[in-house]
Amino acid sequence: MKISIAASILILLVAALFGVPNHQRLIIIRESHAKLVATAAQLGVSLDPSHPGDPVRITKSNRGNKEMDAKAAAVEFIAFARELEAWEKKGGPPDDVRQKRILEILDRMMSLDSAQLKILITEVRAASDLKDETRQGLIGFSIMTLANDHPQSALALFTESSDLFKGEGMGSHVISSSLAKWAEDDPLGALDWVRKNSAKFPDLVTDDAKRGLISGTAAQDPGLAFKLIGELGIKDSSQAISSIARAASTPEERTNILAALREHLAGLTVEQAKRDISNAAIREFAQSIGKEGFDAGSQWIASSNLTPAELESFADGLKSASKTSESGRWIEWIGNNLPPEKAADKIENIVGNWTRNDYQAAGKWLTSAPDGPTKNTAIRRYAETVSKYEPETAAQWAMTLPPGKDRDKTLKTIYQNWPEDDPAAKDAFKQQHDIK
Repeated sequence: MKISIAASILILLVAALFGVPNHQRLIIIRESHAKLVATAAQLGVSLDPSHPGDPVRITKSNRGNKEMDAKAAAVEFIAFARELEAWEKKGGPPDDVRQKRILEILDRMMSLDSAQLKILITEVRAASDLKDETRQGLIGFSIMTLANDHPQSALALFTESSDLFKGEGMGSHVISSSLAKWAEDDPLGALDWVRKNSAKFPDLVTDDAKRGLISGTAAQDPGLAFKLIGELGIKDSSQAISSIARAASTPEERTNILAALREHLAGLTVEQAKRDISNAAIREFAQSIGKEGFDAGSQWIASSNLTPAELESFADGLKSASKTSESGRWIEWIGNNLPPEKAADKIENIVGNWTRNDYQAAGKWLTSAPDGPTKNTAIRRYAETVSKYEPETAAQWAMTLPPGKDRDKTLKTIYQNWPEDDPAAKDAFKQQHDIK
């Protein structure tokens, strides 16, 4: 097992077993499981040895009686859980020996197929001396090992153990992940499962789980994904819209989702709702495009004929998404594609984030940026941001601005941000620039 997979699973299992608050645990589970799935796919790891046509999976041994192997794994797994419960009372991070033990257990878990996992879950349920929280974590992890490659099997196992999963948490994530994977291949099948089970598991088939279905549907049939928002009764449509936009993994998928979005908006009558939905989706596009890079991103934008309102939303989404090394290019793009009055706050947001992350790189870009309104806007935010720790540098940049109210306002901000441990320099700066 590669350490990148193991590390992700380690975070997942320890978070499930130890006393992490529910909302924090859910965040850790989602992030760790996503990393696990992505890394495993890259390495050709599958979870079902009964399908030889699938990519080769990791397994310790496929020999011997499957039922005996599963029961032996259950004994080992339960003993490990008891060990973790005792360890939890002592506190502290896992030492090297226990980390190695965790990885061995997880490798053993990933060697089991769905039938064996069902046996293991039965044994875990019968281990009455385990804490309910521990039992939930073990069973939830067992089911999640199937969710990526065999979501229907994962959901079938889940329904047999659903009494252990109350409220939003691991149970909701298991459903959400399984539905998302199922919907990628069979959105109507996944939808049918939701229709049949929403009333049966109202605490678990939540909006979060339904968004998993919508997200999985989006890459294959974005038009249906938008329709499902209303059919499934999603309370916060903006989150569902964002999940649809995030489902685009290629420029072609993004183009298809954009076309479906515009068709969806055309059927709405409330203008504010249309703006909110459009903003949520386009900003999400900007997040993914910013990570892909300027060349590919700007090429897609040029081919998409974004409206002025869509361009503005896109620029909003770039404020924290663009690669630091390309922030300058995106700043110049905004200055060239948005009216000055619309571009200013977008530029300021990017420059502010960039300066806080790498003020030297931002300053280097400023020295070579072409003169004009875009550069002046960037200088103002740069100077205001660095003034808290390098006020002299900020002042030098402020003085490159054209004389007038923008320069005066920037100088006043620098004075207000001047470090309090140098009152003499601060007072001298005030006198020099006649700051009132």
